[in-house]
Amino acid sequence: MAPSSGSVRIIVDVDSDNVEQMLARTTLALSTVGMIGFLSGVVGPWLKERAEDRFAAEGDDVSNKWVPLEGYTQQVRAAGGYGAAHPINRRTGELENYITQNGSDVMSAAGFSQLTFPGSAPTAREATKVMTAQMGATYPATPARPVLGVNEVDLAFVLAALATHVTLAQTIPVRLP
Repeated sequence: MAPSSGSVRIIVDVDSDNVEQMLARTTLALSTVGMIGFLSGVVGPWLKERAEDRFAAEGDDVSNKWVPLEGYTQQVRAAGGYGAAHPINRRTGELENYITQNGSDVMSAAGFSQLTFPGSAPTAREATKVMTAQMGATYPATPARPVLGVNEVDLAFVLAALATHVTLAQTIPVRLP
């Protein structure tokens, strides 16, 4: 049938094999296995690096600059053989090691994936140290100097990295039945 006057006829020819390959690769990237690889291989290391940098700089764009140590605390630290004023949030290294050396844990099932950082539950002592760092304490008076957190920088990284993960998956050969 000829198009009527003033109309346009468009014919779209789709190679369904290419579309099915693309969908199969995207499905693989977002599958349980694909998400475990992405979260443990990309997001976990990102969070670890952010935490290491936070300790090294004594704060960052997530936690703000940590409040300096009080004079009394500096005296106690110096008497114990530690640096008086620095490093903040690091005396024995227990807190920093728990945060930065504990890896991450990834759980994934149909419809969801979850990354936990640090990867394992803290001991009671570590939990107390994390809680004090995150929220501060009333006695002895300790200001919050957060060691864990994420912000829009982290969100932007994760979203861009996920887009790259899905895009790179398009190069993986997939056999369709």
